[in-house]
Amino acid sequence: MGMRGKRGDRCQKEVVDGIKGTSDKKIIKARYLLQTIRFLKEVSLSASMTLEASIALPLFIFFFVNIIGAIEIIRVQSEMEGVLHQIGNEVTIMAYDIREGEDLIGVNNGGAAEVGALSGYAIYQVKRRLEDKLTGNPVMDGINGLNMLSSAIMTGGDIVDIVVDYRVHPIIPLIGFKDFMVESRYYGHAWTGYDVAGGSDLSDIQEEMVYVTEHGEVYHRDVGCRYLKPSVKSVTYSQVGSLRNKDRSKYYPCEYCGGNVAGGNVFITDYGEKFHTNVSCPGLKRKIYTIPISEVGGRGPCSGCG
Repeated sequence: MGMRGKRGDRCQKEVVDGIKGTSDKKIIKARYLLQTIRFLKEVSLSASMTLEASIALPLFIFFFVNIIGAIEIIRVQSEMEGVLHQIGNEVTIMAYDIREGEDLIGVNNGGAAEVGALSGYAIYQVKRRLEDKLTGNPVMDGINGLNMLSSAIMTGGDIVDIVVDYRVHPIIPLIGFKDFMVESRYYGHAWTGYDVAGGSDLSDIQEEMVYVTEHGEVYHRDVGCRYLKPSVKSVTYSQVGSLRNKDRSKYYPCEYCGGNVAGGNVFITDYGEKFHTNVSCPGLKRKIYTIPISEVGGRGPCSGCG
């Protein structure tokens, strides 16, 4: 409580003490004076609260607005990085197209056309895609405030380095904290094609490739060969002796699972020569491998496609 409140309490006490032994007229005056003192105390308390609010509220608004400004700066930088990533990926692909085009028409200018075309494309696309996004935000001068002079596209080998420098400012400038520099960057390697031969002469890989299975005894020239796609059927063991495959060959016990068969069902295929007691037998599976024909070993050619 301030000095005014203490003075009011003292006056109130003096008035109450002075009421004793006075006339009615004096009592009325004293009561009026007492009400006045009470009113002044209430006014003093209300004024104190108003003063505190007038100091705290502007500070709260000031810091809240600056927090919003910091979030906006981060948002702008995130959008900038996303746009640079998209453009950088496009430039890396275009570098290959330009280089292949120059080789096709026999042009060799030391890469000057490549650097100029890609740099111009990157600058144009950055400004085109960010023009609408840099309106009414913390970036100083908007799209005109972007500086790409630090970019180096295809000037040091096959590196694509797109750099955008710009200044941002808080919504409400602070003492010693005004505008400052921000950098967004894309750094990547230009796509230069895919070397199928792994750096070797293509003539070294012209050998014919054939298809074999894990347990097969023949090799196949056609991956769609009927022997590579068996159709498994279940028959009784008592029937298998009288059945023939589509090549009119008999069925013999499988070397993996066909021993000691006493009865029940067995599994056969249309072109196979073995019957199986287990549908998961490796002799029924067709895990196909592609190998050079020089690596077939003791396998012979398939009667269907070889």
